[in-house]
Amino acid sequence: MPRPVDARARYEPALDGIRAIAVLAVVGYHLEAPGFGGGLLGVGVFFTLSGFLITSLLLSEEQRHHHIDAPAFYTRRARRLLPASLLCLTGVSVMAGLGWFKGVANLRRDVLGALFQVFNWVKLGAGESYADLTASQAGFRKPLDHYWSLAIEEQFYWIWPVAFLGLMWVGRRFRLRPVVIVGGLTAVAVVAAPVIAAVWGHDVVYFATPARICEILMGALAACWLHGRDTSQRWAPLAPVGLGALA
Repeated sequence: MPRPVDARARYEPALDGIRAIAVLAVVGYHLEAPGFGGGLLGVGVFFTLSGFLITSLLLSEEQRHHHIDAPAFYTRRARRLLPASLLCLTGVSVMAGLGWFKGVANLRRDVLGALFQVFNWVKLGAGESYADLTASQAGFRKPLDHYWSLAIEEQFYWIWPVAFLGLMWVGRRFRLRPVVIVGGLTAVAVVAAPVIAAVWGHDVVYFATPARICEILMGALAACWLHGRDTSQRWAPLAPVGLGALA
């Protein structure tokens, strides 16, 4: 029985630093703090980190065992993500029952959308805009609005391992490296985002998974490019450059 690679993945403290910067950027944006007008970049950073980390794990497992144990992957993701998510939803439901969220429209709908990991599509189907999402005190009036980005990440977690298996098969069949295959897929996604914006509008490009998948695939592409490389010294000088670019 092959052992899962998740528990042996190398800890990268710098990624926690990037997460902290992304969190501060988003919080500063919602608090309307001076200088944080572009703070929603933090959401994109989280998407890219997810693509990088998950793809790194899949690449390591595929290299070590020549296959990917998708059921084990899904079990690990569920154990990591669902407890906190369900606790939040339970807390909001209890508070709503006690009258804390009187006047909040469609709260039951939002709870179900968050529970089934389709909250972003629920927002789109209801015709709600990202302007509504980022309005003053929106988080208090609508306590589950942050689930739109979680839903996109969770949809990626469900689809990507199976898609990755297919991509690896294509790579072996045509002798293509993962970075080439994922790079082509990323290029298509990058082109698709502005097309979606032009055809369906800014609200769709903000909430729809196909429009945001390019940010996640950028991380997946970085994982493919860095896989097997010694990055400890050669690329270290680029760290402050990347930090400055994010700032």
